[in-house]
Amino acid sequence: MYNILEAKIEFSNNVIDRITLLVEISKNDVRAIFATTKVRPGYIHIPFAAEISNELLQEIAGYGCETDDRDQIFSNWKKKYAK
Repeated sequence: MYNILEAKIEFSNNVIDRITLLVEISKNDVRAIFATTKVRPGYIHIPFAAEISNELLQEIAGYGCETDDRDQIFSNWKKKYAK
């Protein structure tokens, strides 16, 4: 089970379009992982009209695509989660 610190959920026409998670993979290894509704080979995508659930968030944490925009998406994350 992944330690999800924060989630940013974006909608388009009242349907989930993108979910980006701030995930602590291991101690002091925090990454931003995302999934969209677009199919990307090798990565999970969000099914049409998906509902937010812990299972969906855990799947995205494990099989989503990492983004280098962690500091822009989750500003001040270091202050909140520094150990």
